[in-house]
Amino acid sequence: MDSSHCTDPGAQQTYQSQGHEESIAEINTYKIGQGKSAIVLFTDIFGYSFINARKLADRFAKETGTTVLIPDLFHGDPVNPNIPNYRELMPDWLKKHPISGACEIADKFLSTIKGHYQSIQIIGFCYGAKPVVYLITHAELSSTIKAAIVGHPSRLEKQEAEQIKRPILFLCAETDQSFSPDVQEHFEKTLTENGFGTFFKYPGTVHGFIVRPDGTPQVNEQSEKAVQDAIEYFKKNI
Repeated sequence: MDSSHCTDPGAQQTYQSQGHEESIAEINTYKIGQGKSAIVLFTDIFGYSFINARKLADRFAKETGTTVLIPDLFHGDPVNPNIPNYRELMPDWLKKHPISGACEIADKFLSTIKGHYQSIQIIGFCYGAKPVVYLITHAELSSTIKAAIVGHPSRLEKQEAEQIKRPILFLCAETDQSFSPDVQEHFEKTLTENGFGTFFKYPGTVHGFIVRPDGTPQVNEQSEKAVQDAIEYFKKNI
């Protein structure tokens, strides 16, 4: 999370979300769709109310026919990019919202919904990639997850690669300090050799490009390609 791109909200987007909010396992959740299979989206630091995340959820639901759920990982306290000095507040914010807390929320959420859908897939971006890897390496919950995706992940550690035993797609930026070449190469080597991992890299992009594209034609094009790749992967694994 040391990259400035982690805290860049990208080009402003205007969109009216189509879903609604409800409480699941006492966790505020954005929900869209009525499908019998589910996709759970774990967000970056801007949280479940961030319009970019909800726009993605709506699109996933429409194009896959699933129910898409975004749990609130931050107890109503996401990073607010509208505060002038919000980047200076990041160290204190991360102390209040350690990744272990997000993994506990993900555990509680999946444990609650697992009996309600025919299949469950999960996707996480940046901060939200860690709960994805946590769940697909969980002794009890991993078997309930059909497949997983991470987009421009952060905070992943080499030793986690060997623990992954579920299908996972990595959507990688060309340049990403939060998923360093050394760590990325280890994950790719390990997971392509054992057959669980698929890796796509998008030229001319940096960390955050899928959820928070900067508005330039090149990045918008690659963001759209990554979204389409995610949709096709979801459809294949429903």
